[in-house]
Amino acid sequence: MKTSIEEPSGTRIGRAARNICRRMIAASALAACVFVAPAIASVSRALLHEARLPRVDSRVVENLQRWADGEKDSWAEEM
Repeated sequence: MKTSIEEPSGTRIGRAARNICRRMIAASALAACVFVAPAIASVSRALLHEARLPRVDSRVVENLQRWADGEKDSWAEEM
């Protein structure tokens, strides 16, 4: 008495072909994500954000230096 059921060879070949096709599609999608998407992103121009700083007023800097020099001794003595 046979307990196993044998599949026709055509069924196995068809299933193997579908598996290979699925793997090829998955590999193509992965390759597109890894190689094509970054290439497209590098070609497109990104917006450049420039930082604009106001001009430094030299009089304000000099006053700050004078204030810091005048206070130098007072905080050094406290330590």
